[in-house]
Amino acid sequence: MRGSSKKSRSSSIVVNPKGPISLGFDIGGTNIRGVGLRPDLSFGGVISQPCEDDHEKIIESLIDIAAQIQESERLEIGCVGIGVAGFIDRSGVVRTSPNLSTFKNFPLLEKVSCELDVPVLIENDATSATWAEVQLGVARESENAIMVCLGTGIGAGLYFNSELLRGASGFAGEVGHMTIVPDGLPCPCGRSGCWERYASGSALGDIAEKLRSDGRIGHLNGDEFEAGRPVSSERVAQLVLKNDGEAMKVLEHFSDWLAMGLVNLVNILDPQSVVLGGGITQLGEHLLDPVRKSFGRLTPEHSLRSQDLIVLAEFGNKAGAIGAALLAKQNLLAQKR
Repeated sequence: MRGSSKKSRSSSIVVNPKGPISLGFDIGGTNIRGVGLRPDLSFGGVISQPCEDDHEKIIESLIDIAAQIQESERLEIGCVGIGVAGFIDRSGVVRTSPNLSTFKNFPLLEKVSCELDVPVLIENDATSATWAEVQLGVARESENAIMVCLGTGIGAGLYFNSELLRGASGFAGEVGHMTIVPDGLPCPCGRSGCWERYASGSALGDIAEKLRSDGRIGHLNGDEFEAGRPVSSERVAQLVLKNDGEAMKVLEHFSDWLAMGLVNLVNILDPQSVVLGGGITQLGEHLLDPVRKSFGRLTPEHSLRSQDLIVLAEFGNKAGAIGAALLAKQNLLAQKR
């Protein structure tokens, strides 16, 4: 299990190590999400706050969300799990996070443990999301699965032979930084041409801007494109749901880039299922259908792999927080044995 600790001091949140609720957090480059996992493994609504690139404000948000969940659930807190985008070592230190510069060799486990008087566990956010889906979600029948989380960047959780695969240094799954386009778009990691610059949730708006500047699409429903203003991924997604013709062209290009990386992963790892997660998966079949078609077109015929192995996460953008809570709960139970 990645970094975990019982070291803590008192806080304003009432806790009980034997309490029935486990808190799970997902710290991404854009938002922080929190959820309370009950003893029967059901969970309440997700509380979300914007994520600022400031570690003090991030910890303040964690404490605030924890208090809100406890007030809503009216249950004591037994443990806390936190999924974080980036490279997490086994002691709970965030070595680097490409989309959160504040997390440079940052001792997140130690800092949070000083605020919450319960056992705390830190894990990579994609790994946490994967755990939710293979334990409780759409991949629960799979012994070998990949979950690709599409957010501000792209991360993956790897689950093989019914175990999480973390690698020699614990950093496995940073697939968003494999090169898709040599000398391509610059990435916050310092390199260029990384997959997440073309296929992350935040890339959808970038693709729209590029297609507009190249004259390959017209106006998106007559608003941002006509006015010449930057187009957000959220706006493109809204128009996709309305079947806007130009937005669908943007999604087709996005699906090609996404499928290109998925084919590489499947060729290397040969999973039973590939789970797509992150906020953009709220597009549902609007996203799944073109991605599957692109995947089928790019997959060698001799591979005998079906495009149907690509599925959408059951828990959507809640998976990271749910998985973090579940990992923390299981870690706590293991410590008591």
